[in-house]
Amino acid sequence: MGSSDLLTVDVGARGSAVVVSVSGELDLATVPVLRERLDGVPEVSSAPSPLVVDLSGLTFIGSAGLALLVDLNNQCVERGVLLALVANGTVVPRAIQVTALDQVFSVHPSLDEALGTPAAE
Repeated sequence: MGSSDLLTVDVGARGSAVVVSVSGELDLATVPVLRERLDGVPEVSSAPSPLVVDLSGLTFIGSAGLALLVDLNNQCVERGVLLALVANGTVVPRAIQVTALDQVFSVHPSLDEALGTPAAE
């Protein structure tokens, strides 16, 4: 549960925030895995815990993966949940910029920044 050969999803907590860490490939084949896990995160439906989706472990994200993030963002907005994405490297940030979704999402280079905790000097 929570993983396929191509995608691993871990759900944890950092303070009051819920952190969903995703690694592998997020595309048409694996989106249902992530969607199922997100549906199983109670904090997604019962706000207002911040939700952080850590995409830094992804090696690939397709349009279906981006569409899922847009859906998730819309759900969070409706429920007043703060959604932050963690994306570094080139794969995910490039996909988000190319599709102009950097105007929509709150994207951070690290988990600490997404959680609003200052990075250790």
